[in-house]
Amino acid sequence: MYGNMENKTAAPKNIMAKIYTIAGFLIALSIGLVCVSNIIHDRMKFRDEAVRNVETTWGKAQTMANAKVELKKKGIYEVPVYSVKINQKGEFKINPAPKGTKAEFKFKVSDPRGFISKPVVKFNNIIANDCSSYKCNVILDGEIKIPYEIEYSIRGTKSLTFDAVGTSETYLSTNYWVPEYTGDFSPVEHKQVKDGYYTYWSVPEAASAVEDKYRTLNYTTNFINTVDVYRMTERCVKYGFLFIALTFLAFFVYEIINKNNKHIHPFQYSLIGVSMLVFYLLLLSISEFIDFSYAYLTAAIMTIGLISFYTYFVLTNKEDKKFPLAIGGILGVIYLYLYITINLEELSLLAGSFGLFFAIIAVMYATRNVEWYKENQQ
Repeated sequence: MYGNMENKTAAPKNIMAKIYTIAGFLIALSIGLVCVSNIIHDRMKFRDEAVRNVETTWGKAQTMANAKVELKKKGIYEVPVYSVKINQKGEFKINPAPKGTKAEFKFKVSDPRGFISKPVVKFNNIIANDCSSYKCNVILDGEIKIPYEIEYSIRGTKSLTFDAVGTSETYLSTNYWVPEYTGDFSPVEHKQVKDGYYTYWSVPEAASAVEDKYRTLNYTTNFINTVDVYRMTERCVKYGFLFIALTFLAFFVYEIINKNNKHIHPFQYSLIGVSMLVFYLLLLSISEFIDFSYAYLTAAIMTIGLISFYTYFVLTNKEDKKFPLAIGGILGVIYLYLYITINLEELSLLAGSFGLFFAIIAVMYATRNVEWYKENQQ
């Protein structure tokens, strides 16, 4: 009776010891994932510093149009910069002033260093000559309604913002791919055209009125890189623990259902985990030089190839080619699934939940015939 009980408990103890060991490795690798995340943030700081350097010489994000956008290189980083031709028209409604009254007409930009040429200002249908960069001295002749027009070219970085004061209509054409619109007002019309995007805002005076006199309403076009390699890599790292755990689980299940093959030493588990950890460093470093999709494919192939060859030449008997191929296929599915998930944006949590659910189903099916209380054959 006691002998049977010892046989029943021997295998669970050995299995539980390995489970605890694997869990310990997962905790250690989680610390490694935190370190990778810190490296990503450091690289983002370098990128932001490159953006600030470009802003210093090119011009900052402007607040005021046909915007021509290009990518300006600073080291290995690419910063979206634009040149835009502004044509503003409007009309002042004022109380009649004595003829010959001197006044100052101003318009505002966030960073005057961005001016490409001197603005041309028409005030009351007459070109104003007494002007500095963004203000003109004009003469009032008793009019109640005074039309004005301003034309100038300016350049900036990352975003273009328009203040909504009174009634305003704004048309923007840009060659940039998928601009992002933020601010207090959404575009009335936004469509893709042959050479880029066309956007139209219309803000009535009632909508632009605010009680807080210190607040100004605005609408903004952000010229951002839609595939930010640091943001994408960071999203991959967030799934790192889950996918390393799934890989360990695949090896563990294989080990307990294939008694005739080699047992996997805890040190070998750690090498596999470190290999998967290095994937994120490979992805980060390669994606700084080539398109993120190609960088991901390269890093995934390198990692899958390394683990598959290690499995075949070290972890399994040479006549067993099924499991190395199987683990390569499993890793391929994992990395493909990860790539799809990080590109789904709002649906990523849903995809992740379903993926984990089906992984549990696969483990249940693979271990359906395991006799957990049978004595472990060492």
